[in-house]
Amino acid sequence: MYIMRNLFNINLIYIFLIAAEIAAIIFLLICLPSYFPVAAVIIGIWSFSLITAATAYYRGSSPEINCSVILMITALPIIGAAFYLCSVLQTKRRGILQVDCLPQSGDERAAHAVCGTGGAGYDKAVYFGNGDEFFNLLFKEIAKAEKLVCLEYFIVHGGKIFNRLINALRTAKSNGAEIYFIIDGIGSAFKLRRRELKTLRTVGATVKVFHRLKPLFYTGLNNRDHRKIATVDGKVAFTGGFNIGDEYANIESPYGYWKDNGVAVYGEAAKVFEGMFLSVWHKDYKTAISNEGRHRCTIYYDSPPRLTGALENFYMSAISSAQKRVHIFTPYFCAGEKINEALKLAAMRGVDVRIVIPHIPDKKYAFELSRTCASMLVDSGIKFYEYTPGFMHAKSVICDDRVFIGTYNLDFRSLRLNYECGAIFDGEICRRAERDFWDCMRLSMPFLPQKISPFRAVYRFFLRLLAPLF
Repeated sequence: MYIMRNLFNINLIYIFLIAAEIAAIIFLLICLPSYFPVAAVIIGIWSFSLITAATAYYRGSSPEINCSVILMITALPIIGAAFYLCSVLQTKRRGILQVDCLPQSGDERAAHAVCGTGGAGYDKAVYFGNGDEFFNLLFKEIAKAEKLVCLEYFIVHGGKIFNRLINALRTAKSNGAEIYFIIDGIGSAFKLRRRELKTLRTVGATVKVFHRLKPLFYTGLNNRDHRKIATVDGKVAFTGGFNIGDEYANIESPYGYWKDNGVAVYGEAAKVFEGMFLSVWHKDYKTAISNEGRHRCTIYYDSPPRLTGALENFYMSAISSAQKRVHIFTPYFCAGEKINEALKLAAMRGVDVRIVIPHIPDKKYAFELSRTCASMLVDSGIKFYEYTPGFMHAKSVICDDRVFIGTYNLDFRSLRLNYECGAIFDGEICRRAERDFWDCMRLSMPFLPQKISPFRAVYRFFLRLLAPLF
């Protein structure tokens, strides 16, 4: 077992690759006169790879992503470098929001400095622990729209929920409301048919597809719009884990009971989410909000490549300062070293750190990766649980008396590569999320690492190694 652990040690691989390149350089210096044409090609390949690796480092992503990219470029000098350059090629940069507001707390000041959002007042907020409640209120509010309905979803799938959405939009249009719809081209690929797109346009929706599925070299397909936002007249906004599809309401779910969560917020905060939508629609957007509202929340988002890693820093700060509890719902768990270290230190301080992941996966490789990462942390006092009724798709982090609710998964893609959004609540919303967490805990079983075969160990090693890339 000791040999196996060291055989797949990342540092050993780096040492091997560096040694191979040094040997190649020595070979070129000795044999250059005899093998000049071959040497010239090798030097060209090496220079191209070196420049690409330096570019990856200069872009300033997380250390895990940088290491994976540089390893890929080193292992596959031409193919890896070309793949990386194509994957980061951007034809459009959009999604930057600037909100004119007066931050009132540390979180709000940080969000305003990093994201341009800050805090916002709200009069009422509703927490949803299942799809029935969420969609009932969403479609009711859309049907009452008089001015503007903004919808931004990663997945839109035909079915009963989609048909209910169409009916609500038809009513909104008859009231005189404009309807704007952003659909991610990757998330909805092969799910939303032309017939459904035509139906959306027939009821009066103006539809834009974010990063339509094309050959890789045409655009930065690696950045996806994973947000789930619905706003109505700038008065109410919905966000969370719910997409437009029957599985989110448990009408038809191939993975057992589909557990999700979300929130609706009424008041000035809704204008911020509307502005976030319009920042993608118009590339950039500015808005202003008042300080009205009985309660306050902090709103944040990521819009790569210009704005990325915002929530990762918020999470690290909140986890590091937690005194009582860190309770997490997440469908996928593969956090970076910053969050992992914060979680371990919190557990060592005596904080109750619990993380609920699915028991029935929607993606087997992601499930295996979550178990791999969980196995690396359980010895630090972090407790992992698997939600036995089905698939855990809820996305929340509860730190003491604050809850982060939004569209982020706890993995590299959500924290670094996707367009995401969310909000920080305290008070009743946090208490509702905490009760929901314990309801799920009663239906979950503890995760315990198991002895695995050498083949599975190799598989897990490469999953962990390549995780920052996908």
